[in-house]
Amino acid sequence: MNLGKINKIPLNNITAYLAGVIIGDGNVSNASKSKKDKSKDYRITIEVTDLNFLINVEKLIKSIIKTKSTVTKRSKIKEKRKQLYYFQFRNKSFYYFLTKDLEIPAGKKSNIVFVPNKILKSNGLYPFFLAGVFDTDGGIRGKTPGFTSASKKLIDGLSFILNELKITHYLDSWVNKRYNQRYYGIKISVKDTDKFLNGLPSCNKEKLDKVLVHVDVPERSNGLEGLPI
Repeated sequence: MNLGKINKIPLNNITAYLAGVIIGDGNVSNASKSKKDKSKDYRITIEVTDLNFLINVEKLIKSIIKTKSTVTKRSKIKEKRKQLYYFQFRNKSFYYFLTKDLEIPAGKKSNIVFVPNKILKSNGLYPFFLAGVFDTDGGIRGKTPGFTSASKKLIDGLSFILNELKITHYLDSWVNKRYNQRYYGIKISVKDTDKFLNGLPSCNKEKLDKVLVHVDVPERSNGLEGLPI
């Protein structure tokens, strides 16, 4: 497969959002193409349960690069588990944008991933990156929105962004005894929940609908400002 030359991918609203999505629920391959072909596999995969959201992500990716890949239904699911959908594509330019420019780890990353330095230095991109992470890996913690991760560095980076956006929040950590794994979390303060949610340029209506069941936000915009969906 000829994946072409490396083109410079810009860091902007869309790519900051996609970086958050991939950090939350994506995987950047750290493998070779095959046992015989040891060249790098530029595979990137995003897997979620929200089909419409993943279709939106597909549109955003195709606004940046050319790919014939489409959203696919995962054929095998475990009993009592939600149906999964994935979008898998290969693109050398986007692969190197993620791994070189943003330093997102290839392969297993759950406990070592962090907010890219280029994101931290671009405060205008904070809401878009934050939305990408929340749309995939965020949710309700108690009765307020929040984040959970095995990576303390990621939580610390998200906390920095929230502080810069002047959104009050609380940090905590605990050990999952089943997996003997420490997890780290963020809870948005009740008083700033509306500020947090209304500031997210979200593309995941299913996630927002689930969150809004548990929180009291008087008005909520469609959240799509700044992203061409």
